[in-house]
Amino acid sequence: MSIIKSEDKGKWINAFVMLTCILVGFICIRFFYQLGEWFDLEAKLRNFIVWAQMAGVLVGIGTFLYIRNKKEALVHLDEVYAELVKVIWPDKDSTIKVTVGILIGVSIVAAFLILVDFIVSHLLDLLYK
Repeated sequence: MSIIKSEDKGKWINAFVMLTCILVGFICIRFFYQLGEWFDLEAKLRNFIVWAQMAGVLVGIGTFLYIRNKKEALVHLDEVYAELVKVIWPDKDSTIKVTVGILIGVSIVAAFLILVDFIVSHLLDLLYK
C-alpha cells in the first residue's frame, strides 16, 4: 500500500522544494556565523548576526525561485514523484520480521567477531609474553 497518492503531486513537490530551501538557508546562516567566528566579524561589523540571517533568508528565497523557474528541475521532480508513487511500502508485520531477522544476523556476526578477537588476542599474548 502506497502512502503517497498521485493526486498530491504538487503539494509534495512544493513541500520538498520548500524544505530544501530552508535547509540551504540554514546552512548559509551557519556558514556566515562560522565566518564571523573565524574573522571576528561580530566586533568589526555592526549587527553582523542580523546581516547573516538576512543573507541566509535571501539565499533560501533565491534557491526557491531558481528551482521553481528551472524547467529541468521541475521535470526531474515530477519524474521522481511518479516513481515514488509506484513504491509499495511494507506492512508493519513484515517490517518487524525483517528487523528482528537483521538484529539476529548482526548479533551472530558480532558474537563470531568477538570470539575471533578473543582467540587472536590470547594467542598474541602467549607469543609475546
